[in-house]
Parts: sequence; C-alpha cells; structure tokens
Amino acid sequence: MTMKPSYRYLFSSSSKQGLLAQLKRELNWQREVLRIYGRDVPVPRQVAFVANQGLCYRYSGKDHYGEGWPESLLGLKQEAESIAGQVFNAVLLNWYRDGEEYMGWHADDEPSLGPAPVVAMLSLGTQRSFVFRYKQDHKIKHSLELEDGSWLIMSSSVQVLWQHTLPVRKKVKEERISLTFRCLL
Repeated sequence: MTMKPSYRYLFSSSSKQGLLAQLKRELNWQREVLRIYGRDVPVPRQVAFVANQGLCYRYSGKDHYGEGWPESLLGLKQEAESIAGQVFNAVLLNWYRDGEEYMGWHADDEPSLGPAPVVAMLSLGTQRSFVFRYKQDHKIKHSLELEDGSWLIMSSSVQVLWQHTLPVRKKVKEERISLTFRCLL
C-alpha cells in the first residue's frame, strides 16, 4: 500500500493573469532573518502577511500582524473558502524569485492554527515541484508539480502526518508566488 497525503489539486476557473505583478507591487514584502544556532540567517524567499485587523500569526519566532484585506485579495480569499469549504482569516504569501529560493521541510502546525488545520494554497507563476514526506518514515515521499493558477487544498490530516517542502530547482529561472490561506484561532 502506498501512502499519500490527503489533498485536492485543481485549477482555478477564473483568470489570474496579471495577479503576480499586482501582488508584487501592492504588498509589503520582507526578507526575514531568522536566528539559528546564534547567528542570523536570511530566509531564502520574501514573505508578506495579510489577515483580519489585529490578528497575530507567530512562526519561527516572528510575529506577523494583520492590518485588514486589500481589495486585490478579497476575491481570492472567497475563492479559497469556496474550494476548501472553510473560512479563512489570514494568508501568508511567499515570493520565490527563481529556483534557488525555496522552503525547507516543515508542517504548518503552529498552535495558533489549531490541532489539524486546513490550508488552501494558490500557486502563481512558474511551475515548481512540491514534495510531501511522511513524518514517521522520511523515505515515504509524494511529489506533484504546482502549475500557474493551481490550487492545492491540504486537508486537516496533512499537517499532522506529513511535512512538505518547495525544494531548490537550479534550472528554474522564473518567479513564483504562493498564497497559503489559513484560519488563525
């Protein structure tokens, strides 16, 4: 029996043309620096956080505060909620300028997300590999190619049982933005 994370992968019915450039222009992007083993390490991507006014999302020792939703994201929020069948009050965006920028192995399992969160991710830009590995046996992996305009809905069991990564792909020269919709408690 082959294990597979519980997710749905689908393409959007609405056009996302021009959205990547608009998000790059409109949002407050930051290159975070994390303190690891006593030294500051720049994060290999830029991030932006949008959420309901006053919400705080803490991960990797960093606090991110919601200031409300810009018009450009309200339609996407509604689309994410419709596809996932869940209400979301925050979105974390990651901007990868090329295949050298990445996200390491992790699970979206911060206490502020609850015990088994649903995450809806929209991919914009160049196609990139997205890889899952089973927490109890790292040899068990599952990979899929995230295409421009595609949605990945990770069910509640995914963060409990699996980790995921967007690995380095040195041959990829184009950019990508992922929007990960979440519900903070």
